[in-house]
Amino acid sequence: MLWGYANGWYPEFLTEDEDKLYAKLKFLLAHDLVETGVPLEDVTAMSEAEREGLGRFLADNELHLTPYVGYDFVGADAGDADRETERICNALRALTPVLRNWSVFTKAGCGHRFDRTLPVDEKIDRICERMAPIAVVCHDLGTPLGINNQGEFYVSDFVEMCERTPHLFIHLDTANIFWAGERIHPAFDLAAPYVVGTHWRDERIVIGNRKPRGVLLESCATGDGDVGLRECYDKLVEVAPNPDRLVMEIEMFRPQGMDSFECLERSLAFVRSLGKG
Repeated sequence: MLWGYANGWYPEFLTEDEDKLYAKLKFLLAHDLVETGVPLEDVTAMSEAEREGLGRFLADNELHLTPYVGYDFVGADAGDADRETERICNALRALTPVLRNWSVFTKAGCGHRFDRTLPVDEKIDRICERMAPIAVVCHDLGTPLGINNQGEFYVSDFVEMCERTPHLFIHLDTANIFWAGERIHPAFDLAAPYVVGTHWRDERIVIGNRKPRGVLLESCATGDGDVGLRECYDKLVEVAPNPDRLVMEIEMFRPQGMDSFECLERSLAFVRSLGKG
């Protein structure tokens, strides 16, 4: 299990290097974390010498970079989809040894299930069709492809994508379950058997507007909110397809009035209290 940091990059967290990526990596080292994400394009844009240097730094420090991949899976025409698929797959084959990644991150990237631009079933059809060849390459590399829920589809929709697409899994954002208007359970329990990574994020529910009806979400330290992350962790250890190779990326956004480092220490203390944290 890899514990990393995905988001909530406050400026005071990035002071150890002028290069933003290396500043993130040095932040990881300072806080006993070992993984973060990077857009695949950022690495392909590097010179060969820069990529070699990055690979050495990662290996020397036992760090891992999870590549973010994707394109407009729904809106692209057939020719663009083929070209993008070839580009992504070739880059993953070349760069996996450099990045030392355990999985690959993607997202649906096609608006919202209720935006009425296309029927939901048609959106899911295109996502399944176009992610399929990338998922196969990721499987062959030993780095499963995980689709991230961004609050735009229900968890059951993502599970359907996985069931229809060989070697596709879920990179589950715990708080985004709320974003889609769902209860954490049973939605988390439905996703857990397909989860290869997480955005490990907590939020507090506060009473929202009555017109239109709804609730509001408020940032908090990891473990202080209403997601129920301890129970979620126990469920993942029990039923995830490969619990020992989960990529657990903390996402942390401080609440108003709390110092960012105080929030970080509270979050890390919670993570360390988990069974394999």
